[in-house]
Amino acid sequence: MEPWMIVVILGAAAIVYALMLPKRQVNKTADKEQMVREVEATLEQYMADIERENEELVELIGQMKQDMTSRQLAQQEQLAEMRQRLVQLEQQHTQAETRLSEVEQGNRLAASASALGTQQETAAAAQESGQSAANDTETGQEEAKQPSIRDRYPELFELHAQGKSMEAIAKFTGLQKGEVQLILQLAKREGSL
Repeated sequence: MEPWMIVVILGAAAIVYALMLPKRQVNKTADKEQMVREVEATLEQYMADIERENEELVELIGQMKQDMTSRQLAQQEQLAEMRQRLVQLEQQHTQAETRLSEVEQGNRLAASASALGTQQETAAAAQESGQSAANDTETGQEEAKQPSIRDRYPELFELHAQGKSMEAIAKFTGLQKGEVQLILQLAKREGSL
């Protein structure tokens, strides 16, 4: 081959290469633009997904707040109801205690009154029998047969001699405080105390 042919072939090859070169750059620019568009589309889709998830979270948090508020209201109502019941129970308890103390006082007064009445009847009978004893020696023998109050309640007088209080004596002997007081008063009247 001749040298001029080689130069022509090389020139033609260079021209073909030069023509092809700008096409490649155009293709690369188009590829870059398409890639940028795809990335932008992907980012927009990603941002839309994040925005949608954020809205769902806000709704979920709002619903949780409403649920919590309704639960708190229900608990406050229940607490108020429990407090009201407690107040009612305390009132009922106080009324029951008052009634019980009134019944106990009534029983004590009745027991004291009956014991006092019995003792007064006994004392009146003793006085009558004492008067008739002066007239009748048989009545004196009957009086001698009746034991004195000190003989009937030896534990009570023993505890009293030890200096115990009326409450302690009543508790130990199982008698009421009023009965203990009455027995001690009768013993003083008899002269055996």
